[in-house]
Amino acid sequence: MSYSWPVKPFDKQHAVRGFFCDPRIADGEKSFHFGVDVSAPDGTAVYAVEPGTVYLSGAQNMAVLGARGHSYWHVVPAVRAGQWVARHALIGHIATGWGHVHFAERAGGQYWNPLRGAALTPFADYGAPVVDRIVAERGGLPLDPAALTGVVNLLAVAHDNPPISAPPPWDGLPVTPALVRWRLARGAAEVVPWTTVADFRSTLIAQSRFSTVYAAGTRQNHPNAPGLYRFWLARNWDTRRHQDGSYRLAVEAADIRGNVGRGHLDLLLVNGSV
Repeated sequence: MSYSWPVKPFDKQHAVRGFFCDPRIADGEKSFHFGVDVSAPDGTAVYAVEPGTVYLSGAQNMAVLGARGHSYWHVVPAVRAGQWVARHALIGHIATGWGHVHFAERAGGQYWNPLRGAALTPFADYGAPVVDRIVAERGGLPLDPAALTGVVNLLAVAHDNPPISAPPPWDGLPVTPALVRWRLARGAAEVVPWTTVADFRSTLIAQSRFSTVYAAGTRQNHPNAPGLYRFWLARNWDTRRHQDGSYRLAVEAADIRGNVGRGHLDLLLVNGSV
């Protein structure tokens, strides 16, 4: 069952400046973003998207638990713990300095992507993500793709653009695609079938997997400073397990509505020349 937006107007799409499973990196801690950040000015009224009982967690975080649980962070409560609230009841106002409400959905013991189909409504996205770069590396240094030997790492840099941009200082900043996958082909022959390396379309990935999804050099957005999303395609990929010659590494990045951006990198394996 779908639900409306937590800020007015309820039936109009709002700017989302942080997507589900975006990287969060601070004070040495790394984690997947477990909700979405709905942009709105400080002081904006926040409303329950479904009825339920209020639970408070700290001065500016709350949850409303009903058939599902929804969390609202960075909100000064206008309700008390244990209070029952109806759908679209006022529950608080966005706290000073935050400029957004962090909104999360939890059901069945898992966090769910609120932007998936039949959830937060309306939400439309017509632009495809961008595959910015595909690279082969060793020891964190890029390699010449036309002269690959031995064991290498394969990575892709990709991003999506929010369908509605948040106001400054968050305008024009990227978000992560909902799906990243790759394949390797030699001519018409598929060498490595389509392999998914990041899938944020449904439930939250275990936090322990952060460093298996995002490669070193990944950074999150900051005001007026865009993030960089480096995805592992294959770690310790041994080129010697394949015949020397030309290959094409293809990468697809898709958003939550299925729009797909594509990129490729031509590789030449030359182990026999070493």
